[in-house]
Order: sequence, then structure tokens, then C-alpha cells
Amino acid sequence: MCCELVQLSESITVETMFEDAISPIISIIIVTFNTSALTRTCLQSVLADSAGWDDPIEIIVVDNASTDDTVPVISKLFPSVKLIVNAENVGYAKACNIGMRAANGRYLLLLNSDTQVQPGTLRALVHFMERHPEAGACGPKLLNEDQSLQPSGRPLPSFWSVALGMTRAYRLWKRDLYVQLNRDYDQMVSVGEISGAAIFVRRDVYQRVGGLDERFFAYYEDVDWCKRIGEAGYKIYYVPEARVIHRWRGTSGNLPEEAYSAGLRSLRYYFAKHHSRAAQMGIQLLLAGKETVMLARAAIQRRWTDLRFHWQMMQEVFAPIGDQTKVG
Repeated sequence: MCCELVQLSESITVETMFEDAISPIISIIIVTFNTSALTRTCLQSVLADSAGWDDPIEIIVVDNASTDDTVPVISKLFPSVKLIVNAENVGYAKACNIGMRAANGRYLLLLNSDTQVQPGTLRALVHFMERHPEAGACGPKLLNEDQSLQPSGRPLPSFWSVALGMTRAYRLWKRDLYVQLNRDYDQMVSVGEISGAAIFVRRDVYQRVGGLDERFFAYYEDVDWCKRIGEAGYKIYYVPEARVIHRWRGTSGNLPEEAYSAGLRSLRYYFAKHHSRAAQMGIQLLLAGKETVMLARAAIQRRWTDLRFHWQMMQEVFAPIGDQTKVG
């Protein structure tokens, strides 16, 4: 085994440990940005779940220019991990694509750094895909840290589903926007989209459909990918036999304004890409109404920083849909 540093471009370097050239059954791609402790826990869970396998797995970490100790910690504690270090934060979608291009596995698992794979999960995902050739992608049951359900797997978003969420009208009949009433989350089901926190895809599907749309800096890139996989004729499944703990907003909680801005831009871009002009205009009106409320609230409470931020967001609502790959 040897270590080599390879220069791929002016902005990307790869640090990797080369082992015997055996094709892995799974390539696990984890994107990091200042999540050292979370990533360490995630990697430990992956290694524990794959221990003793006859079939090798490949772990690829793509770091988006972290300023904490993520890179040195991974290099020191996880020498078998292929580590790709970006010179700048290129966004989640582009970082995932960099990882997938470097992957050699029969299956690709995009895994958030704020997740923890539970025992038996990787094997359950592989076995499911091998039994269901019509499946292009699948995802596990997601759990909160207290082991309670974190709903995953649902229909693709429509104007009305976004409107119900943004206006909170769903509270007329349920408490949680993401919970589907009368659904048993312990049962496998075909869905429109699966959470990008942990999405398992066949390599040949990735090669046919392509990777994530890099115009999404963050958010909705997983929804868009699922839609494209479905349109290519494949099914997408929720597989509860596989379980992953997901620390909700563990990767974005320290950057609330950046996350908010990225979410707004990605929502607009998704509807511009996949929906009618009328739906796009409806989304604009919903967002304008939301920002009006936020502006009024900030003004009444004299929170001037918030006032400036939401004024910027109001301008974003009506700006032309351009390059989504920059935040700010």
C-alpha cells in the first residue's frame, strides 16, 4: 500500500491510498465542509457496518475547503479512505460529482457527513437492489438521534405541496409536513424521490442519467436527480430494512443564511427546470409573500441585520434565474 498526492486541476487535489485493484461493490461518497467530528462518526459507522465483508467497499471523502481539522483528521485516522480536497467550496452537487467520477463501485452511495449508518444497512441496500432490477435508486429509513422516525421518501414536489408547506396550511390536518398520513414507514414502497442524506444508486444508472445538476449549489439536487432517474424509466424505492441516523441540519446549521439563500435559489431553479411558467410564477409569489412577512417581522422587532438579509432575499425572488452555484 502506498500514498500518493495527485494534482487533478488548479483547484482540486487528491490524496489516496492505493490498494489491490479489486472492484468494490459499493463506493460511498461523503462530502464534507467543516464537519470534522460528524464525519469521524459517520466514517466509523460505515467501517463498522462493512467489517468482515468478502466484497470490498470504497470510501471517498470530498472536502469542500474546510477550515477546521477535517482533512488532517481523516488523513490520520482513516488511511484507507480516498480523500479529495477542493481548494474552494464548489457546492454539494459538484463535490458529489467529483466523488462519483473517482468511484469504481457497482453501486454508489451518496451519504451526508451528518449521518450514522446502522448495522446491516449496507448489505440490506445491496440485497434489495439485486432483487429489484427495475430499481434505479433506493434509500434507507432515516432516524433522528433519539431513534424516532425522520420521514423520507415521498412524491416529487408540486406547486401545491410547496404552497402547503410555505403557508403551513398542512397544519389543518397534520402536525408534520413530511409525514404522509396512513403510511406505514416500516414497509417498502415506491416513491418519487428519496432523501439525499443517503441515496443508493446503480453505477450504470449514474452513467446513463448523469450525475447531480451542478447548477444546484445545495438543496433540490437530490430531488432533481430522482426525477431524472424516474424519467429514464427506473423506479425509486424506500427500503426500511436499511436504517441511517441523520442529524437534521448537522451540515448546514452553522451557516443559516447561506443555507436559506441556497434553498430559495434552488427551489426557483427546480421549478424553472421542471414546471410550467404558471407554476414558476406561483412559486415567485409564494416566496415574495414569505419574504414580506419576514421583512415586517424584522422591522417590528428592530432586527436590522435580518431586515437587510430578507431585503436581499426579496431581490433574489425577482432576479433572473442565473448561476445557482454561488451563494451570497
